[in-house]
Amino acid sequence: MRFVWLKSGSRQEIHITNIVMKTMSLFLFLMFFVLTMGGCYYDVEEELYGVGCETSNVTYSGTVVPMLESNGCLSCHAAPATAGQGVVLDNYESILSLVQQNRFVSGADRMPSSSPVLSDCDINKLKAWADAGASNN
Repeated sequence: MRFVWLKSGSRQEIHITNIVMKTMSLFLFLMFFVLTMGGCYYDVEEELYGVGCETSNVTYSGTVVPMLESNGCLSCHAAPATAGQGVVLDNYESILSLVQQNRFVSGADRMPSSSPVLSDCDINKLKAWADAGASNN
């Protein structure tokens, strides 16, 4: 490598200065991008901290029935069960039978098929109610 002394203000000196400035600008931009974008990610508070899903006070009339109605479960799972593979969810006795057979929550993670699936929180509420004895309250 050979060093050449350049006269101040010469064309070559200006050209080299422009290259150095562009390189430094690119380096600074990349550092800014890495530092600012490295901290961007998506987290769901419920998944991180488990907050927002209360499963200790789940009742049949106050939680289970409204959840089944609002999520469209009864459009397929009401008597007579022509759809929904014979699973009837429109009365307590049918649901209790499913709980006793360990079939009540088994497919809830994929249902309802015609609407958005139940949230993890809703599924946890159904499990909590079934695990607590599935009382008719």
